[in-house]
Amino acid sequence: MPTPVEFMRKYRNLRVKSGTEDTVARMSRLVAHQVQVRKYFMMNWTEGTEQRRDYNAVTRGSRSDTWFTANKQRIRNAAMGKGSPQDYELALEWAVRSGKVRTPNQASLQTYCDEHLGIDCSGFVTNYLIASGKKSYSIQTVRNTGAASYYSVAKAVNNPEAICRGDLLVWMSGNTVKRIPAGHVAVVESFSPVSRGGGNMRVVESTGASGANPKLLDSMYSVEQIIDKGGRVPVMILIVKRHGLSGSRVAVMRV
Repeated sequence: MPTPVEFMRKYRNLRVKSGTEDTVARMSRLVAHQVQVRKYFMMNWTEGTEQRRDYNAVTRGSRSDTWFTANKQRIRNAAMGKGSPQDYELALEWAVRSGKVRTPNQASLQTYCDEHLGIDCSGFVTNYLIASGKKSYSIQTVRNTGAASYYSVAKAVNNPEAICRGDLLVWMSGNTVKRIPAGHVAVVESFSPVSRGGGNMRVVESTGASGANPKLLDSMYSVEQIIDKGGRVPVMILIVKRHGLSGSRVAVMRV
């Protein structure tokens, strides 16, 4: 079972296959290039948006191509920002096979990935939970599980000393789960109940926050205040400082 950081590193170590001609040996050989997913991507299905153009570019294929037909659903997962590491490898391999990347090497493939591919917060978290055996894989689960769906009063961790690796942080608006604008979800790598310089909670997430670079990363949060469950507060809420900004309200969930 991978830790959240270990799973994130899989997205930073994609292996994309391409064929190359060895002119000395007069033969073709298969090489693998290392590529990283480092952008945040939230799908917008509106025709004419940048996200829709990226999706169309990545998923364009032919029904007569048997390789594409066999892998198109996984390629679409990646194009939506919802893929597993293997899905992104397939999307990039398709870019090579279909000629979208005409001279495949690490630089050209990384440029293509940065321009057209990324992952959103719930895409990362859902795939992490699948890899950890906490969720079963299905296309519907991967594509349709949003950040706010991970909020549940029944699954809340209400004791700060009980927070542990693999717990989820779900963003709150006041005392209710944040939905509009889009909510956010992240995974705890480690937590210390004692305040420390530089932060006391290591968190893995894909985020559009301006202070996050790359957008898929692990970073330290500082817990600035703990609001206990009780009265109108249905679950424990942590107020945290992240990426240089204070005031984010998060609830802790255990799947």
